[in-house]
Amino acid sequence: MRPSLQITDVHWRQKVRLQQMYQETDCPRTRIRVQMVLLSVDGYSVSKIAGIARQSDDTVRRWLHRFRERGCDGLLEELHPGRPADITPAIENFLLTCLKQSPRKFGISRPTWTTATLAEAVEKKFKSEVSDECVRQHLQRLEIVCRRPTWTVKHLAEQQPGYAQKKAQLQGF
Repeated sequence: MRPSLQITDVHWRQKVRLQQMYQETDCPRTRIRVQMVLLSVDGYSVSKIAGIARQSDDTVRRWLHRFRERGCDGLLEELHPGRPADITPAIENFLLTCLKQSPRKFGISRPTWTTATLAEAVEKKFKSEVSDECVRQHLQRLEIVCRRPTWTVKHLAEQQPGYAQKKAQLQGF
C-alpha cells in the first residue's frame, strides 16, 4: 500500500489563490485539479478525493505531487503540442479582405467567391497550399457561412421577348 499523501503546509496566500483559481477558471480540468488540492488541504485522503473528483488515485497523487513541486502554476492547463494551423493570422486577414472585394481584383476570373477560389487566391499570394475544405472550416469558425452561388444568365434573359418591359416594371416596383 502506498503511503498517504496530504497537502498540509499551504501558506494562506496560496490557499486564497487556489480558491480564486477555482472560482475564476474557465478550464474544467484546471478546476478539478484545484479542487483536488483544496480537498487535500482540508484533510481528505487520496481515496476520498478520488471518489469526489471521479478520478483515479494515481491521478490525484500526480496532481498533488505537481502542486508540491510547482505550486499553483503547476495546476494550470499547458499548451498541447500539435500540428501547426494551416491558416495563419496573415492568411485569415487576407481571406477577410478577399471576401469584401470581387475575385477579379485578385486575378480570379469568377464573379463570386467559393472556398476553392479562396484557396486558389491564398496559394497565389502566400505560396502555401490549403484545401478548400480547410478554408470552409476556418470561415465557419469565424461564423462566416459559405453558400452555393446563385447564377443568372443575363444574356439569355435579355434575348427573351418582353425582358425589358419586365425589368422596367420590377425597377419601378
